[in-house]
Amino acid sequence: MTQTLSAFSRLSWYPFSERPVIASKWYMPALGDPFFLFPEESPDGKWHLFGHSWIGLEHFISENGISWEPRKMVCFRGRSPSLFEEDGRWYLLYEKHDPDLPVFGKKRRAKREKKISRSRFEMAASDDLLTFEEPVVILDSAEIPLAADGLAHPRVSRPQIIKVGEVYRLYYGISHRMMIDTAQKGSRHFGMATSTTLLGPYVPYNGGEPLLSADADDRWRSMAVGSIRVIAIEDGFVGLQCAYGWDAEKGKSVSHLIQLESVDGIEWKTVARRPLLSSPAQGWASSYIVSCDVNYKASEACWYCYYSANRRINRILAPESIGLLLGKEPALRRLTV
Repeated sequence: MTQTLSAFSRLSWYPFSERPVIASKWYMPALGDPFFLFPEESPDGKWHLFGHSWIGLEHFISENGISWEPRKMVCFRGRSPSLFEEDGRWYLLYEKHDPDLPVFGKKRRAKREKKISRSRFEMAASDDLLTFEEPVVILDSAEIPLAADGLAHPRVSRPQIIKVGEVYRLYYGISHRMMIDTAQKGSRHFGMATSTTLLGPYVPYNGGEPLLSADADDRWRSMAVGSIRVIAIEDGFVGLQCAYGWDAEKGKSVSHLIQLESVDGIEWKTVARRPLLSSPAQGWASSYIVSCDVNYKASEACWYCYYSANRRINRILAPESIGLLLGKEPALRRLTV
């Protein structure tokens, strides 16, 4: 299958199942921000998926990409994982901000003042995806303008690295906005930093000006940019965006998985097509489409898109699970359905 901007725009997308492939549990009520590897990419020939719960980064392994088994907690307090491979080594990238736990007693209060709580991006290397070296900080939110836009403390999220020529591009979410009707959070801006070495230092692009921001006049992202997963293809870049907007007819905030495209990975535009995925009227994904990861499986001529979505019970409880969306050329889909 040709991997071009025009070919990607012609893909037909459909859910693998009405049920999640990894459902939330009582001890893991919210599982989000999936990032996955096919067996042909991984060091052990198995499917790997990383995501985060309220506790930290979770690692799952599968034989078929459908039935997943939890392996272990990778990083306490880590969020929004992604992976980058170079020279046979894997680099796990994530956001961490060490939010304070409830304070019990004077000793805890004293330690609380010394605790590092600022949002930052860390990276940890591995040869097998099972054990990881000590992480290093590659970018601190204090270095990113607008990271505290609308917030008391700076916050960044959802880092991912793409190498373009000899330059490493670090894409990420900047700050966040809380939906007024549900307290759901979504990134206000989408930005990029660059470096000539993998471990940095990374410098925010164009003085820290966002590549995209929430736009009151935009049909899809009038409330928040949300998460964006960037992939490089033959003639440019595709971004899958979980954008937040306001549905005047329904009188509530909503999110949709939409397609962006760019020739250079800097100037982005929304592709004029229906959303790839919208929240159903009921069920486990009925509130918001929150995040996603996408990759192409050549042996099946199919794009796999694992996504997280939730069903908000109230302003505090929102069980979040991971589903699977498949993308094929329309002609190929007719042959395989």
